[in-house]
Amino acid sequence: MRWWILGALVSLVAVAQARSQPRSPAGGDGVPIRVESRGNELYAVRDAPVAYARLEQLVVDIARPSEPGAGPIRVARVSPRQLIAWVLCVTNDGTLVVGERLHTFDADERHYVFTKGEIARSYRPLETPEGWLWLVEVALSREVTVMLEVRAAASWPVESVAVTADRSR
Repeated sequence: MRWWILGALVSLVAVAQARSQPRSPAGGDGVPIRVESRGNELYAVRDAPVAYARLEQLVVDIARPSEPGAGPIRVARVSPRQLIAWVLCVTNDGTLVVGERLHTFDADERHYVFTKGEIARSYRPLETPEGWLWLVEVALSREVTVMLEVRAAASWPVESVAVTADRSR
């Protein structure tokens, strides 16, 4: 009888410990998404922060110079040599707005310089039982297009989104 009680107690402790362990962020195992094609590379964090809740904030901020490649989703292009960083905004109606900061390599100075910041695109959400879903297509090269699935709970403000990728073509 004592062995049965001891076994049950050990099982309960194991279950309690498993429930208290931190869970992986939504959308994956925490390992960033990396897709390469012809020297171009897409990089995206799976649990991406949404830096802006209002369009006005995004418009003002993306026009300012920033660190090259600073953003939760970015593309490095080999020709022309550029770093493109995307920052995210989700408005109160669920629209995903993608701000783009472009840095171009200056061969004379031997570093990337801020070229421009602008709103690249916007997406209305697809309603799903889990919340909002946006499909973001990234042309990585002539041969490869990557479809990013961006998901969030349908409540505003959105602090982060789950990102997964499907390589097409």
